[in-house]
Amino acid sequence: MIPWRHAYLLPAVLLTACTGLKNASEERPLFIGYDVSFTTPPAEDKAMIRAELEQVVTPQPNNSILGMRPTVALYNMTGEPKRPGKGLKNLLKYKIGSAPVYLDEVPLADVDLALVNRMNNRGHFSVQARHEVQYHGRRAEVHFIVDPGPVHRLRHILYADSLSPPADTDTLGQRIARARERSPLRTGEPYHLDALITERSRVASTLRNVGYYHLKDNDLEFAADTSVGDDQVDIRLRVKATTMPEARQRYRIGNVFVHGDRDAQLPANDTTVVDSLHYVDYLGMFRPSTITRGVFIQQGRPYSERRADLTRRYLSSYSVFSNVSIDHRVDSTTAGMLHADVMLVPLKRFSLYSELNAISKSNNFAGPGAKVGFKDRDLFRGAEVFTLDLNGRFEKQFAGSGTGTSAYEVGIKAALAVPRLLLLGNVRSARSFAPTTRFEAGYGLFRRIGLYGLESVNLSYGYSWRRNARVWHDVRFPDVSYNNLYYTSPEFDDFLDANPAIRRSFDEQFIIGAGYTYTRSSQRGKGDLSWWLISIGADEGGNLVSGFFGVVDGARPAEGYTVLGERYAQFVRFRPEVRWFQRIGTSGAQLATRVLASAAFPYGNSSTVPYVKQFYSGGTNSVRAFRARNLGPGTYTPTDGTGTVNGVLVDQVGDIKFEANMEYRFPIAGFMKGALFVDAGNVWLLNEDPQRPGGRFRADQALDELAIGAGAGLRFDPEVIVVRLDLATPLRRPDLPQGDRWVFDDQAPRLSDNFILNIAIGYPF
Repeated sequence: MIPWRHAYLLPAVLLTACTGLKNASEERPLFIGYDVSFTTPPAEDKAMIRAELEQVVTPQPNNSILGMRPTVALYNMTGEPKRPGKGLKNLLKYKIGSAPVYLDEVPLADVDLALVNRMNNRGHFSVQARHEVQYHGRRAEVHFIVDPGPVHRLRHILYADSLSPPADTDTLGQRIARARERSPLRTGEPYHLDALITERSRVASTLRNVGYYHLKDNDLEFAADTSVGDDQVDIRLRVKATTMPEARQRYRIGNVFVHGDRDAQLPANDTTVVDSLHYVDYLGMFRPSTITRGVFIQQGRPYSERRADLTRRYLSSYSVFSNVSIDHRVDSTTAGMLHADVMLVPLKRFSLYSELNAISKSNNFAGPGAKVGFKDRDLFRGAEVFTLDLNGRFEKQFAGSGTGTSAYEVGIKAALAVPRLLLLGNVRSARSFAPTTRFEAGYGLFRRIGLYGLESVNLSYGYSWRRNARVWHDVRFPDVSYNNLYYTSPEFDDFLDANPAIRRSFDEQFIIGAGYTYTRSSQRGKGDLSWWLISIGADEGGNLVSGFFGVVDGARPAEGYTVLGERYAQFVRFRPEVRWFQRIGTSGAQLATRVLASAAFPYGNSSTVPYVKQFYSGGTNSVRAFRARNLGPGTYTPTDGTGTVNGVLVDQVGDIKFEANMEYRFPIAGFMKGALFVDAGNVWLLNEDPQRPGGRFRADQALDELAIGAGAGLRFDPEVIVVRLDLATPLRRPDLPQGDRWVFDDQAPRLSDNFILNIAIGYPF
């Protein structure tokens, strides 16, 4: 036992342990970091070249947080697991923990050579590199110093053997020469090997799209001549002398066999010819036209790698196949002829699934949930996917002003996805993804026990399609919903009577509308950490119906138009959103930002936007330092300051919403990742409401009325499902008097009252 007089040593011992220096020594120091500098900066792309050189250093030093290396400390203090690859010790030591990286494990001389190689690849052929080690006791860092020298620039760029190929020739060499017209390479640019490799791949892909089936990227080469002087280089793209004759052969497509429901254990049942395609049937699952619609390989045309890839992606997007592959066979009797087999292995047609979960929300509600479902992947033999879901959950508030409040929800939803655009004709084009027509119908019932009950019915019809892998559209027309406040307690009635605007938002719950969302993303793949996304959404309710009534009936009645005896809502909403992501450093860190602004405008048949179409702020995917539906509108706060009015828990919603989020995401070890974040946002009312003073939006005051919160989070991301823990604290509260809204220096007496723990699945954006 440590004597009390020496207890002050305990923090120092723990601090030393967390530095990860347990096994380090001055003779074998821990590798804590490095940098790359230039004696003279490169002529162009200095920042990009530096980032590229930093990636050369391997192994990378251990990640640290404020000088601490908790994952290294965890590795050092955890013994070897008794069963390799299994058990808690394996998880702690090798999955969460990380092995210390010592200086003697870094091949410094090899890194110097690699730096020279990378600079050679960028045209710096007289480069020199060296390193200096700086010791700090049991730690060491390395400074790599690069003298780049002059850069060589492109003088002449030649393709094949001619700058002006004859128009009446069609040889491989002449096609390569014609590819020069679309080359991004320009004379005067620095020599860059990666750019040449990319251009070679582009030309090879172009050739494979016009019939050169066997041609590979490395069948072409750029020959460089640096002897021309004046730091210049001539390059020529040509076919390698060692390229095999079959790679120089141009092929055309012969027979195309489409195996729509292939079963390796069964013989083919029947073969049908559809538009020159031979559809081979095994199980009778699909109508042939359903599958051949997505086959873009055509008999008699030159082989095209692009059309084969489009066919593969298009048919995979049906979501009814476990595997889609395309095999090509060279005809042994006809020169230059390929036969194609499109092989489709279907998933099981019927499936049942279930899901149990426990829900914990940032509004202090928690409880169990369950979901069961049925899926049919070929309802009408047209690859239609029918799903039927039944879900339910129960939740109870365990903290906050509404402690003890219970709620339950049950719902059923049916959806049918058809892989084509119904009612729009047979739209056939070479696209990457199948367009989808979607029908949805659902019923839900929500009951907050002792307060109110809300039931809803939803019907929608819509289309979704992708122009390419980065641009997609979603249209819903019509989108019909009916929400009925079927039960209210006397306390809730009193609350609604005292708040007419909120009552109207509950009363006008019949919505007949349409919606459209346009999304564009620059992300090239899951590993791309620098990209952006723009989403522009708009939806409306009641406008077409009101237009019809206006033509037929003339002036609007004082009580408003009705459909089936129910007054319907009339409004428009706009929901633009921008996300921007940027890689930071070389370890996989990323800066993620999001800005969204939404607005809803009632008019005509409505004086208030329906409750279900209003916006709220706060919660796990919003301003995380505030509980969901517990922020705003504007500077308004419920009269007793606890989130309730006369004992009724209030959902604080508005017609206008603005939010901005910024996160610094970084790896810790294995599948454990961390984040530091700042959130800002609020909601406002479009019109003044005497029962919610301070809630109206005023452009000159909106910035001062933003709520701001910050925090840190842990994310467990094994690439299957992300479990997220975010701890956030308010920095600015708009409900406080002006001048007193910054609260980071005015904390609540109880530490737990200053923080909100958000538990969620998936990233916030």
